[in-house]
Amino acid sequence: MDRAFIIGDIHGNYDELLQLLTHWDPETETLIFLGDYIDRGPDSLQVVRHVMQLVEEGAIALKGNHEEMMMEWTRGEHEARYLRNGGEETLQSFMTASRGANDLSFAEFRSVLLTEFSEEVTFLNERPLYYEWNQFLFVHAGVDLLKENWRDGTDDDFLWIREPFHTGSNQTGKQIVFGHTPVKILNRDKSFNPWFSECGTKIGIDGGLVFGGQLNGLKVAADGRTDWVKVEAKS
Repeated sequence: MDRAFIIGDIHGNYDELLQLLTHWDPETETLIFLGDYIDRGPDSLQVVRHVMQLVEEGAIALKGNHEEMMMEWTRGEHEARYLRNGGEETLQSFMTASRGANDLSFAEFRSVLLTEFSEEVTFLNERPLYYEWNQFLFVHAGVDLLKENWRDGTDDDFLWIREPFHTGSNQTGKQIVFGHTPVKILNRDKSFNPWFSECGTKIGIDGGLVFGGQLNGLKVAADGRTDWVKVEAKS
């Protein structure tokens, strides 16, 4: 396909995801997700299962830092950090779908999650960190622009990087599309619309949906042309 449709941070908002997908043409556009399917929103499990189905049908789904935080929680690492960053809502969505788990604490639910929802956990854990398509590079947070080869970056770079990537000089030869940082922070007009760097080689699309913004979908063509659509957060 010579076009792609890229979706930013969903964060458990299933209804908005379904609405945005009505703008996707599966016959002509490769579907690419930039990660952060879970946390903060009410329907993380539904989102994960829908993305899993789309991946089976050929979509690309990358890992975000929130998926990584959930994996750390399953290993008993940084538990409090995960829960205060939206993990409670995610675990509750899994517990609601579980058999008799509503009376369990989150810690007690961990073993249930790893057995009853092993397919979903494995799916989230095995997501790739980036995807290259023509001259485009798709990644959750960004890359270390100081490295001679950006592919030598750490997992933390791909999942967590912010300001050094946003302001750094892009000599990768790639047009980089990323999520992670709500674009309201990057846009001079403080809007939730996609951010285009002055150099024209970086595009941020995290519309801050869980902060009252919007879910952005970016359309790109193999020749570099771009367009975008949005679904605003439900009031």
